[in-house]
Amino acid sequence: MTNYILPREQTVERIDKLCGRLFELWCEERKLVPLAYLLHCWPLTGHDAAAIKRLADTMSDLSRFQPGKLSTRESIVVREVIGSAREVVGTPLPRGAAAAHGASALWTRVWRANAAGQAPAVAVADFLDGPL
Repeated sequence: MTNYILPREQTVERIDKLCGRLFELWCEERKLVPLAYLLHCWPLTGHDAAAIKRLADTMSDLSRFQPGKLSTRESIVVREVIGSAREVVGTPLPRGAAAAHGASALWTRVWRANAAGQAPAVAVADFLDGPL
């Protein structure tokens, strides 16, 4: 059986690779505004929660305040970076927002259950979307 919930280190490495792809793409296309947002918080200096939260917040600002600067493909990658970073940090996604890989329902249930002091209610259907 495949482990769909990646350990923290692997998730951070995935975030770093996605940011590297965005960096290369935005450099090639000379997209200065998105590149400025990315370089404000990347490359990650470590796996500390503060750096990862800053990345999630900055990419969230980019997608919220400069949506016209991103193509559809870039928006999807940016949302995946945001969702993965927030999952690593433990920050719940904003209400109504879905993680790029479909695991937001799982993480919302786990977060709410932990806040209420209950055991998380995880269904098999939460894992059917597949890996990142």
